[in-house]
Amino acid sequence: MDRSFDFILAGAALIVGIMLLTGHGDIFLKGGNTKLRKEKYDEKKMTWGSGVALILIGIATFIDSYTTALAAKIGYIIVLLAILAGLVLYLKFKCARK
Repeated sequence: MDRSFDFILAGAALIVGIMLLTGHGDIFLKGGNTKLRKEKYDEKKMTWGSGVALILIGIATFIDSYTTALAAKIGYIIVLLAILAGLVLYLKFKCARK
């Protein structure tokens, strides 16, 4: 059961990531105060960075679905945190309008 959920999660992350990279996934970044976000961030860079992060998360989740060791699960969590930290830093330093 949990392996099939991992496959669904990995597939969804890969599909949404590819959609964001190709410019067709803007709908996934909607919500909140869009006017403020458009003033504060470069949306094209933001969609690209989010797409790359989701593809990396999808790949990591797919690889994790085949592991059972506790060390591999801890490594998966560390990889996810590193990807998210990288995304936050990318959004803060590369996507912010000056």
